[in-house]
Amino acid sequence: MQSGTRLGQMAGVMLLCMTLQSGVAQAESDAMAATSGRAARDEAMRSIPWRNLDNTERRAVEYVVRNATMYRRMPTRVIDCDPQVFNFLGQNPEVVTELWKLMGVANLDLEKIGPDTYRAKDDAGTSGTMKFLSASWNDNAQNTVLVFCEGTYHGTPLPADVTARSVLLLRSGSMVETDGRPYVTARLDSFVLVDRWGAEMVAKTIKPLLINTADHNFTETMKFVGTFSKTAESNPAGMQRLADRLQKLDNPTRQGMARVCAATAARYQAIGRVHQDGEVRLTARTEEATPRQ
Repeated sequence: MQSGTRLGQMAGVMLLCMTLQSGVAQAESDAMAATSGRAARDEAMRSIPWRNLDNTERRAVEYVVRNATMYRRMPTRVIDCDPQVFNFLGQNPEVVTELWKLMGVANLDLEKIGPDTYRAKDDAGTSGTMKFLSASWNDNAQNTVLVFCEGTYHGTPLPADVTARSVLLLRSGSMVETDGRPYVTARLDSFVLVDRWGAEMVAKTIKPLLINTADHNFTETMKFVGTFSKTAESNPAGMQRLADRLQKLDNPTRQGMARVCAATAARYQAIGRVHQDGEVRLTARTEEATPRQ
């Protein structure tokens, strides 16, 4: 992370936690592009799973989305990724942050303090909590996840503490290509409400930088998830050893990481066999249909 952009970390902490080169090369359509437009904002508001919230949660979410200092739909991303890997990392974001610390990518501590709640803190002045208010995780990654974040930033370039609340709506799906490989698509909408003093400072100084950083971070996070999946596919034993090194994770989470990696490798081996057998049969039929000279 670049200095001066840390203010956006807690306002969009899920963006860091859901989530290195792996992806689907394609032209970005208008539907895939990042936007802060009214139409996208209204569509995201309608898509929030309001019925899953209790009265207190509904009021808190509604206040943030209706009074947001900033709204952003990150660029929609498609990655070559096993849906079960995507779900595991989404349900266990502390795995991602611990891997990032091990790799030296970022120094963000994410501590699970309840079934659906995390405490986050980094070494640049950001601290706060995030809570999964509603989460639908499905085998084919047809997911809808709503997260509420509250945080404080203290540090340069701002002369005083800034507090923020954010509502994050993650939606994903998957499809299987003709070669049998699954691809996951993910879209993240973010509503951020900064305190009155902070809102003025953000609007005047660093709002464009925050938006660019959020887009970049989401893109890189998705690439990381894709790389995790491909490594699990090709080297499950190495991922088992890596899980053993993540000592801040509890045993069930480390064991879960090892299991999902082994299962991913087995699934892709089966995909490879089916695809190879199909090519062999197609070649044989082609040869049989070719007239002999």
